[in-house]
Amino acid sequence: MARGEPIPMHDGRVLAAKVLRSDARHLVIQLPNRRRGTLVRWDQIDRSFRLHPLHGKPLSDGTESDDAAPVVADGAAPWGMVPVPEPGSPSRFAYFLVAVFLLFWANLWSVRAVGMWAPQDSRSPWRSLLTLFFGPPAALFYWLSCRGPGKFLRKRSRPSMPGRSAPPVSCQFYTWENEPIKAKRKASSGLHVAQEVFSRAISMGASDVHFNTSTDGVKVAMRVDGVLRTPEVLAGDSGRKVMAAIKMAAGMDVAKRHETQDGACRLLAGDAWHDLRIARAWSVEGEALVVRLLRSGGEATGLVDFGMSTEMARQAAELTGETSGIIVLAGPTGSGKTTTIYALLKLIEGTGRNILTIEDPVEHRLENATQISLNAKLGATFANALRASMRHDPDVILVGEIRDAETMDVAFQAALTGHLVFTSLHATGLMAVIGRLHELGLSAYMIKTGLQAVVCQRLVRMLCPSCREPYLPEPDELKFWGLRAEENEGLLFYRPKECHLCGGSGYHGRIGVFRMVTMDNALRSQIKGEIEVEGLGKAIEKTALGTVPGYARTLLAQGVTSPSEFRRTLGMFDYGRTEPEE
Repeated sequence: MARGEPIPMHDGRVLAAKVLRSDARHLVIQLPNRRRGTLVRWDQIDRSFRLHPLHGKPLSDGTESDDAAPVVADGAAPWGMVPVPEPGSPSRFAYFLVAVFLLFWANLWSVRAVGMWAPQDSRSPWRSLLTLFFGPPAALFYWLSCRGPGKFLRKRSRPSMPGRSAPPVSCQFYTWENEPIKAKRKASSGLHVAQEVFSRAISMGASDVHFNTSTDGVKVAMRVDGVLRTPEVLAGDSGRKVMAAIKMAAGMDVAKRHETQDGACRLLAGDAWHDLRIARAWSVEGEALVVRLLRSGGEATGLVDFGMSTEMARQAAELTGETSGIIVLAGPTGSGKTTTIYALLKLIEGTGRNILTIEDPVEHRLENATQISLNAKLGATFANALRASMRHDPDVILVGEIRDAETMDVAFQAALTGHLVFTSLHATGLMAVIGRLHELGLSAYMIKTGLQAVVCQRLVRMLCPSCREPYLPEPDELKFWGLRAEENEGLLFYRPKECHLCGGSGYHGRIGVFRMVTMDNALRSQIKGEIEVEGLGKAIEKTALGTVPGYARTLLAQGVTSPSEFRRTLGMFDYGRTEPEE
């Protein structure tokens, strides 16, 4: 029907209205520009209108005035047209349901927002309950109380990552059983931020990543080249979510908040696998995590690449051909002892000998070896595991560390019964290793017959080749390093500066400083019931490889490292010759 149809009224007016319904009992019209029904009574419409329910019927009393009486069809309301909704428009109840739905989700969002903004120690059920009832106003109140009025209009910055200048690599977390860890909502789980943190850590060559809770958030510090870098802060809830994601990947019990725990998982960074060892503790300010990154494979296997001289690397490689005896790697924690041992084991791998390793934990993967990781919770010790491993027909055994007299005795017994044993010991130098073995109760006979060689090592930072600065050392400095001034005129040393490539530290990468001594008859003759320090020290110096003057020529004069950095390693040269060479 047309937009409007002329409808005559009793008062002479003509309305342009739309007829919605017309039959013998009803006449429903709609006035223009009105979304709901009409406000016109039936008795106001002239009966001459062709769609009027009483059109063409005679008046009840034969007078025209009766037409002014209310015209009520059977079953119709006396006041005529009842307002009706426009076809297709929602009812008031529908609007009510939509409003309730939107209010419900707004309140739920407010509860979630309060859980993210509020500090971890201040969260409580009543906060969430009040927010559920009062919705966004309560969320706004808690936002201001947690972040402060001054931060309300401030744009929240993206969590900053340490070392953003380094190129990133793609990372994916896996469980220790090589099952990928995925989150349905990575943005809310903290997994994507954790992957970014470790992507930066691997790009920077970090060995450890520290997460420490503070009042500002979670401080993230990375140990690069043996030095802990200035921590960055993951503000808000991002840091706590990152720590939760790491604990989930490591299989830790998140319910035990105040207990120390250890865990492990794996990380695929690009095409390289890394083993992650996670240690959890509770500090004064809150939770603390330390993650050790261990490269599963792909390291340089050449001993010369680690910093050994050609002659020292040749003698070390010859030691791997021995069928019995014990080889001790000495140095402080983090000096690369395990890496050197595995470089030696790779020389043995594939030669038809059975390799067995006992570690706490296993730090590197060796494809053709039986690797045993100690479980301290079950009471396992190096000594017990070593005794049990003798029934596995090993030819070469790696004992992760000699920690006590029992482990030392079992390791030397294995060395004397036809097994080549590698182990590590915390000692400062070559002389200190023999003294430490004697202190643990090992007899002079066992030392002389079982010990094959001792390797002592440190790691020094290498100068950044882009910003290192040469300088001419003073004669007194040359004398300190065992060099004669008249024979080394014009010799240059180098010192660090700063540039963007090294992150302002002046150093990039590390290299090993080694001393090695192999047991010969002259050295064995000095090991008696009571060790004579002077005689043993002189015997070691006649046989040992690696001297201070030698490293001064190869490391300092060639700009590999700086004198201040190399000075930190002098403790290993306990009887090293530092006087000018004859």
